[in-house]
Amino acid sequence: MRVLVVSHSCVVDVNQQVFVALTQRQGIDVGLLIPSHWKSDITGAPVEPRFLPEIATHAVPVMTAPVLAPGHITFHCYKYLPMTAIRDFRPDLIFSTQEPWSLSNLQALHLASRLGLPFLFQTNQNLNKTYAPPFSWFERLSYRRASMALAYSEEARQVMIRKGLTVPSEVVPYATDTRRFLPRETTERRRTLGIADATVVGYLGRLVPEKGLDTLIDAVARLKTDRPVKLLFVGAGPQEAELRQRIADAGLTEQAVFAGVVPHHEAAEYMACMDIFVLPSRTMPNWKEQFGRVIIEALACHVPVIGSDSGQIPHLLRETGGGIIFREGDADDLAGSLKRLIESPEERSRLAVGGARIVEERFTCEAVAAQLHRIFEGVLGATPSGAPRQDAARGSRTASEVGRPS
Repeated sequence: MRVLVVSHSCVVDVNQQVFVALTQRQGIDVGLLIPSHWKSDITGAPVEPRFLPEIATHAVPVMTAPVLAPGHITFHCYKYLPMTAIRDFRPDLIFSTQEPWSLSNLQALHLASRLGLPFLFQTNQNLNKTYAPPFSWFERLSYRRASMALAYSEEARQVMIRKGLTVPSEVVPYATDTRRFLPRETTERRRTLGIADATVVGYLGRLVPEKGLDTLIDAVARLKTDRPVKLLFVGAGPQEAELRQRIADAGLTEQAVFAGVVPHHEAAEYMACMDIFVLPSRTMPNWKEQFGRVIIEALACHVPVIGSDSGQIPHLLRETGGGIIFREGDADDLAGSLKRLIESPEERSRLAVGGARIVEERFTCEAVAAQLHRIFEGVLGATPSGAPRQDAARGSRTASEVGRPS
């Protein structure tokens, strides 16, 4: 079985790990089609593709092409598709991790139709949004033509069903690399950050209003405990100056540390410095928390989580048993949850260990790869034997079309 994955997110190496895990399963080969350039959704800075060493080790072919509107989920699309390389790979199935209304997903769907292949896509969208034409048309076309639709959460799957999806669908969650996110010694890092002698309440991600970080600051300001507490923010975003001012106004300047953006290969070390991870996301008119991958990353590091009841957060915390849920936007409720865990290292440990066990069972790259493998086998098994297929490759790959990074 050969699966061609179309994925803008795989310009970042950590997002390639599930597909590397897929290639380690018997009977499946994976190729990646990704943009040759991208833009960060945090800083807007150019992003060049970065590859895991395993991409070369497991001989995963990577096909790149330039895109229009890099950094934009809906509007980005490939200026051309590297058809020689795609035919040389000879895929049996096209899997698009692009949203069903997006231009890039439309391209992937057209590619599958052109080659006579089954097509699957995966969506994050957990709000029942109505898109203007032609994007609403693209969405309906994806729903009609896909062999199967995948969602990162049950909420997102139900949105598709309410919009008229009739093809089979399944929830396939995000995964975390537990060889990277794991408990570790952090004494030196904590000392460097100036948080060595405190209970560390942390957040890692974008500094934007929808993440509810003002609620976290207000909660710490209201916290009544004799134990020293430090706030650790890892990440960047347009709200940083406003948050710093809020911290100063609350008299918390000496308790707060902004670590800035860190490379993803170092994120686990910062996560492991935290005694409690908080994801205080707030539902907005056009957004609510779609998954919260940082939750499973924190639990993999044996860090318990306090999360709001926005979007997928409460479902994920109930499934893992790794934390406490508070009412979004309620600083008093969050302060109470913080006090409970700050003053009970035993409960922190119980939640963290229990949550880590579920992560190991259901949310590792290997577990998610096994689920995808089963789904792909089912789809190919259901494909009529007489379905048209693009025949053998014509021509060979060129250096501009395919790379196996070293």
